[in-house]
Amino acid sequence: MLALRRTATSLRLSNKHFICAAASPTSSQEQPDADLLPTSRSILEAILTKPRFETLLPSLYPSSLLLNPSCISLTISPLSHSHPLLSIRYLLFLSNLPCLAPSPLSLDSPALTSLFLRLLLEKHPPGFTATVLSFISNSSFLFSDKVRHASLSAALRIRQPDLVFKIHEKMPCCDRFTHGLLIRAMCVQGRLKEAYCFLKDGLKSGFVPDILALTKLVSVFSKAGNFGMVSHLLHLMIEVGVMPDAYTYQSLIHGLCHHGLIEEALRVFNEIKFRGYKIDLVTYSTIINGLCKTGRIEEVRTLWEEMLQKGFRPNNYCYCTIIDAYCKIGDFNMAQKVYDEMLMKGLKESTVSYNVMIGGLALHGRTDEALKLFDEMPRRGIARDVVTYNTLIQAFCRAKEVDKAINLYREVISSGMEPHASTFTPIIEVLCEDGKIVQAIEFIKSMDELGLERLERTNDCIIKAFCKAGMAGEGMAWLVNLLKNNKKPKRETLNKLIEALCSCHQVQDALLVVNAMVEMRYHLEVPVWQMLVEQLCRDSIPSNNLVLDEILPDAWIYYIGIARGFDKKK
Repeated sequence: MLALRRTATSLRLSNKHFICAAASPTSSQEQPDADLLPTSRSILEAILTKPRFETLLPSLYPSSLLLNPSCISLTISPLSHSHPLLSIRYLLFLSNLPCLAPSPLSLDSPALTSLFLRLLLEKHPPGFTATVLSFISNSSFLFSDKVRHASLSAALRIRQPDLVFKIHEKMPCCDRFTHGLLIRAMCVQGRLKEAYCFLKDGLKSGFVPDILALTKLVSVFSKAGNFGMVSHLLHLMIEVGVMPDAYTYQSLIHGLCHHGLIEEALRVFNEIKFRGYKIDLVTYSTIINGLCKTGRIEEVRTLWEEMLQKGFRPNNYCYCTIIDAYCKIGDFNMAQKVYDEMLMKGLKESTVSYNVMIGGLALHGRTDEALKLFDEMPRRGIARDVVTYNTLIQAFCRAKEVDKAINLYREVISSGMEPHASTFTPIIEVLCEDGKIVQAIEFIKSMDELGLERLERTNDCIIKAFCKAGMAGEGMAWLVNLLKNNKKPKRETLNKLIEALCSCHQVQDALLVVNAMVEMRYHLEVPVWQMLVEQLCRDSIPSNNLVLDEILPDAWIYYIGIARGFDKKK
């Protein structure tokens, strides 16, 4: 059986076309089901006991018998319940049998339709569902409309929109249901404009999509921040007779909160409450989360009480959102009160709840208390994650205790966790501030080896550290490397680099930085201009006269020239 499983999990789809044997009055396809029962049992036994049944069966039975729809149904029905993957493997075998008839074999019998609906609609691992869908999309069998519709829905459920379009290509026509599924598939692919155009074309042809398709459009345009289009879609829904439901407005509220438009989100929320829409826990959680992010804790309390009065039972996410809001404003008494309430309601402590408390304490400089919670986690059976470590690493770096931060970083690596860019960034910044540039660069190399993208401020820190240490040449080399990779340092960083280059009498490199700043549409700070011009004047190089004419207005040249005893006319 182990060999069977191994073979079953290594399915390979075939693109070969298959046509069945011609039907005739004496064909085995005319045999009644009762006569085929012993044959189907023998075939089933071979499938279950012979690792290479694909080689055995053609030597025992003619293709016309193996391809008999009744025989297929009798064989696959019991097989699909206990070995669904083997049933797909058997169908793949059938699709590769040589045949003579001019038309594809139809698998639209009630038994086979029921089988495929069960395979597609029941809860299976995504990998299994993908295998079934690949078989349907690649084989030349004819399936019932119910199976094809279920295939489209299943492909969307496992977020494989490409399969939606591949299966649709083999469908004879498009109906309202299919039209809606195609719109949703385009939305999943991020093809918003095409999805909208397809909607409009469908309306011209008389296809009015269902509420799911239109709500999906509202959702993706809300997430994209295109609220003008969202307004248009809501009016269009009413115009075509599909009234927006609570989920439609929930998608809009989520998009508004995501883009920080909490006032507008509250307006929509209150309006749908007034109109009598049923507000669910997700919508309450979304609004509460948006209010928490903006520190409007009093309104959060009001909504929280309203939610409890309506009989909703907040989940861990809701509680952690409230706890996080109290922690951020430093009200740890209320944070602890809500935390205790969460436990009294039967909800368990989690990594997230600990991270929230640790993060709040660390944010307000209470690192020792945060560390106590950190040490407590393993004793209470709560797993730490990389966010837990990152939070404390940032806290230690803020407190200039970089050695403790580095020790935590080493724990992350030794425990097998995958560090984030935010694991490295605070350590690198503190090392740069302390002038430990070599050590900082080692951490940057570790980031690069892990394929982590550096934050812009990390590169700025390195250049500033070189400048501070009097290593302007190294800072210049770092900048050149950044520019080659289309990275753009901050204006302040480039001003610092020009100052450092001038101090080291590397005025030509300083002018190259000026040129880069011009291309970036940055401007130099006045003290940097003055320092650069003074250096140009001091060097007394004739070509510097032309440079001064190009980069400074006459008033500056006159002022600085007089101050340095430099006559512009010379």
